[in-house]
Amino acid sequence: MDCRHPQRTITRHRAAVWLAILLVLTCAAAACRIRGESGDGGTAAAVVIGPEGGVVEITDPASVIFGAKVYVPAGALDSEQGISLSGRGLPAALPAGCWTGGRCIDFHPDGIRFSQPVLLYLPYDDTNNDGIIDGRAVREEDLFVLYYNILDGRWEEMPLYGADTVNNLAVVESGHFSTYLVAVDTADARTLDSDFPDTGTEPSFGPGECYLGNDNVCHYSHMTVLRRETGMTAIVDRNLTYVNSGIVAVISEDGCSATFDAASAFAKVLASGDAAQWNWEGEFVREHTFLMDYEVRQDDALSSSESGETGTEDGAGGIFCRVEAVDANMVKITWEIDVFEQIIYQTTPQGSGHCLAIRFRATHQ
Repeated sequence: MDCRHPQRTITRHRAAVWLAILLVLTCAAAACRIRGESGDGGTAAAVVIGPEGGVVEITDPASVIFGAKVYVPAGALDSEQGISLSGRGLPAALPAGCWTGGRCIDFHPDGIRFSQPVLLYLPYDDTNNDGIIDGRAVREEDLFVLYYNILDGRWEEMPLYGADTVNNLAVVESGHFSTYLVAVDTADARTLDSDFPDTGTEPSFGPGECYLGNDNVCHYSHMTVLRRETGMTAIVDRNLTYVNSGIVAVISEDGCSATFDAASAFAKVLASGDAAQWNWEGEFVREHTFLMDYEVRQDDALSSSESGETGTEDGAGGIFCRVEAVDANMVKITWEIDVFEQIIYQTTPQGSGHCLAIRFRATHQ
């Protein structure tokens, strides 16, 4: 198969709530036995399940497949059976145009058949819970599930039963075990600056090349940090914004930085496969930054040779924002002040209230 597939319909939050209630009620009645094996770094779990049904789940938060589980309903098995699941690598290359959206998960034993379908929960990558698959620029409503047909030696798509978008789990109903994987279609990738540049060739970028497509000037993108009725938000977009459009960034607990998925934001970063290949730089936007105790100044006396340094002498130092890739997908912007203490008043579209505005850009190494 290739990665073209029928239109998918996902029942999102309602399905997540219903599935959670189903598991609670069934486990209460069947006295589910659940455990995660620690011998494989939290990437495997095994349970003996009988006709009463039960659940096998990865419960170690440090596991790369945390949350993966199988729910076996009462009556699906005629006798006790050892059921297990574990993470693994790809058994074969994915169809053309497909990307992984999570880790491969093996459900065992192979060849087992159930009297009624079981539910398989497959984690997908959205560490910052922005609704976009990490490093893929594909929204979670466009994900789908593949399983590996070992007899035919090929990947096949499974109908999606539901999605738990709170815990980042795709759910399928199946009558058999195999290797399963959350996947996405490259055609569904949408970045802030353009659609995914599918040229059919391996992308290459020269030293100093701008992160924005066909941008000879290398314009800035922006992060806007605001207080809203729902709480503090940080949004990345081409321009400063007072609305919730753009890429959501996760503000750190100390209020001094925010991290966003740069690979899902910019087509060239996505195509390069590594945000760390780019040199990132940023600065405060003076005319749009309004804080409780600080102001932005353009003053050579406040210059610093290292971004992020804070001087100790009167008039000789300042606070500077720092932009850096923390892994292949994520970029962190650090501003060294606690925005929870500095952004007190809600910002309105008319510009009143507090706001932290930062502009940034990148060039290839």
